[in-house]
Amino acid sequence: MNRIGTFRNVLAGMLAGAVSLTAASLMTTSTFALEPDVYYCHDTFENGTDNWEGRGGAAVSVSDNAYSGSQALAVSGRSSAWHGAMKTLDDTVFRAGVEYSFSIAIAGSGNMMLSLQYTDASGKTAYDHIADGVSSGEYVLLTNTNYKLPEGSGYVLYVETGSGTDSFSIDEAIIAEAGTQVGAVTAVNAIQGDLNGDERIDAFDLVFARKALLSYTADPSAVISMTAADVDGDGSFAVNDLVVLSKFILKQVTEFPKPIVTTTTTTTTAPVTTTTTTVSASDYMAGIRDKITVNVPSNVLKNAEGKVEHITYFSKKANRDKGANVWLPPGYDSSKKYPVFYVNHGYGGDESTMMNGMGVREIATNLIKSGEAEPMIIVFTNQYTDPNHAQQTGNGQADVPGYDNFVEDLPDSLMPYIESHYPVKTGRENTAVAGFSMGGRESLYIGIKCCDKVGYIGGGAPAPGIFPTKDQFMDHPGVMSKDDMRIDPPYSPYLLMIAGGTNDTMVNDFPKQYSDLFTQHGTENIYISVPGGGHDANTVIPLMYNFIRFIFKA
Repeated sequence: MNRIGTFRNVLAGMLAGAVSLTAASLMTTSTFALEPDVYYCHDTFENGTDNWEGRGGAAVSVSDNAYSGSQALAVSGRSSAWHGAMKTLDDTVFRAGVEYSFSIAIAGSGNMMLSLQYTDASGKTAYDHIADGVSSGEYVLLTNTNYKLPEGSGYVLYVETGSGTDSFSIDEAIIAEAGTQVGAVTAVNAIQGDLNGDERIDAFDLVFARKALLSYTADPSAVISMTAADVDGDGSFAVNDLVVLSKFILKQVTEFPKPIVTTTTTTTTAPVTTTTTTVSASDYMAGIRDKITVNVPSNVLKNAEGKVEHITYFSKKANRDKGANVWLPPGYDSSKKYPVFYVNHGYGGDESTMMNGMGVREIATNLIKSGEAEPMIIVFTNQYTDPNHAQQTGNGQADVPGYDNFVEDLPDSLMPYIESHYPVKTGRENTAVAGFSMGGRESLYIGIKCCDKVGYIGGGAPAPGIFPTKDQFMDHPGVMSKDDMRIDPPYSPYLLMIAGGTNDTMVNDFPKQYSDLFTQHGTENIYISVPGGGHDANTVIPLMYNFIRFIFKA
């Protein structure tokens, strides 16, 4: 007899105190049409936790946030990405070298992963991923219909996340015969702004949104319809969504910002199926452009946390040791991997210059803790790379080549050191560079020359000299022509951001010139004009605030 599971979670009446949207607002019926005897394991959580336990510091409990039926397993109290829920598999049933079909429904935030821990043939603890998928609060079905258990024993099935520590829910955990398709979900249309699901956008949605936001911020495990709640189109649910929704209801705006467009690619390399979600550079920057602000909240400039480690690495280009400072974020966990952000100083500085007074560590600390920025490792560089001089000479014209040499030192020496000594993710999608003044200029130069390695680029009051020009200090021979000021597909930057102050008499309008050249050559970029900003932190802080908010999210 076929088993048919359906769920019909009904939104609580808004005026009766409804506080969140449920997965039912996104999906219709989940149907499982398998004979019971093909299930090796089928956990529905209708009668308890079905022998699932908390992993790491996480706790598990039964909740009514169901994917199917009336109950699911809630996972909370996580302090690391690998903390989650786990279940020990019976070695007498599940055998090494045998293929099985795995499926589980998960509702959470970000990349959700179904994984396996086991003891390998040498007696060491080993790990493997079975299936991955991205959730924005709604349930997603992670499946791998032909996963072969690796050689070993002591198999433990567990659920974790790629990053973050938000709570999540799981339901309908099934292990079946290899090749079995264990489930399907049919999506229904959700309307942007229609949070209460009545197919109208009015003041009732605003009341519902306020209550939902209180629940969501107090308990990130609260499941919401991101399609409806993400009114400003930035991929998250926050106070700005209420502002935009209010303007729409008051007819101050006639349409909502277009949501960031994503492309999902599924790659199968037996036995693992991986789903990756990306957006084009132009779509991503277009989606965040109206979120850029020069008004940096004062609270993000307080109380830098995290740990700073000073490192020494050998520079091939300089033929000597150089230093750098590495900032590890609050809650740093060496067992997980982080994207990496390289921060470059201005002329005359070193690896300590940008650590204080420019707001970098403070902004990163507070945005990461509030969930507005991805947890990241930040490397504060010493750019000067001259084989003939360990220190800058003080002669600007003579020192400039030592700065330009950093375009080789970064990818050839510093990045390999960081990647071999810290748990950083590699690839341009996980690598950012930005800086101030000469550091801003070199960040743009690096972004152009190392576009295959760096995907996020920022320049705060960048100095002139990438292309031949003259300012009040010197003649700049340039390192490329104006025609070369471009970053073409397939290496278009995910984010290219330049900030210039209206009162900057040091670099004048060169930041805007850089932006205009990129635009003329078809390279999408965001220019921030900072009213009253000089050649100082007043211009750099808005750049860093906006840059750190939006890197590593495309």
